[in-house]
Amino acid sequence: MRGIQWGQTVADAIWAWRSTDGFAPPPPPFVGGTDIGEWRPTPPALAPGAGPQFAYMTPWAILAPSQFRPGGPPALNSTRYAEVFNETKSMGSLNSSLRTADQTSYALFWNSSTGTYFWDSVAVSLSKQRHKTLLQNARILGVLNIAMADAAIACWEAKYHYVFWRPITAIALADSDGNAATSPDPNFEPLFATPAHPEYPSGHSTVSSSATRVLAHFFGNRTSFTVQSELTPGVERSFNSFSEALQEVTDARVFAGIHFRTACEDGEATGTAVANYVLTNALQPVEGDD
Repeated sequence: MRGIQWGQTVADAIWAWRSTDGFAPPPPPFVGGTDIGEWRPTPPALAPGAGPQFAYMTPWAILAPSQFRPGGPPALNSTRYAEVFNETKSMGSLNSSLRTADQTSYALFWNSSTGTYFWDSVAVSLSKQRHKTLLQNARILGVLNIAMADAAIACWEAKYHYVFWRPITAIALADSDGNAATSPDPNFEPLFATPAHPEYPSGHSTVSSSATRVLAHFFGNRTSFTVQSELTPGVERSFNSFSEALQEVTDARVFAGIHFRTACEDGEATGTAVANYVLTNALQPVEGDD
């Protein structure tokens, strides 16, 4: 009975804390701008930017949303920008002749659900295989979800700080980017509809890197596991390590035509930094009991 009472007390305190975390009320619609390199609503929905309040809401463990802000997308006139632009243009178009069937399959797979569903499911499955105790499971899932939540906040802070355009916009307007190594294609269409928020950094890469870092901490990086999606019954992806899975997540966003590789790589770095901070500072074991 005391345990139930204490659990309710903690839950009530967390609820009261998070009720003023800045998530609500939602801010006015964010529509970006029309400057070169700046995000603006993308077809087909032309919807305003999603979740701009995540950029300033109270984190769970990190000190501030901007604590691990990445350095920003490459300059439009740089060689690196041309490299990632041309990769997404060729590999991420709806009818790309270079993207393999498997690359198309896993691009669609990783877009079929949320990072929290994918990685919580993996954590539960591995914990069951390793016969983790109730207390161990509670800590693993607690650290995992705090890391993913703060990684999302850190990512959205960077998204709405840099407000960088999506490939579907950048490729159509490439004749205005000042880079001789890029060329426009006004008919470019990505593999699936572009999410309604700025491009840099990649949300999926940021959240997945925080998750895989935490799971590697508890289970070891070289752990074999399978990922499933509730929206694609019978389809699954199998990996021999968490780093292998994270690489596929990054490739999936590029091959879907919705991100440049720099957004994924920098998102990975941010997510890893957030996870390392959470592992060091949140839900620490008492007297060495892990």
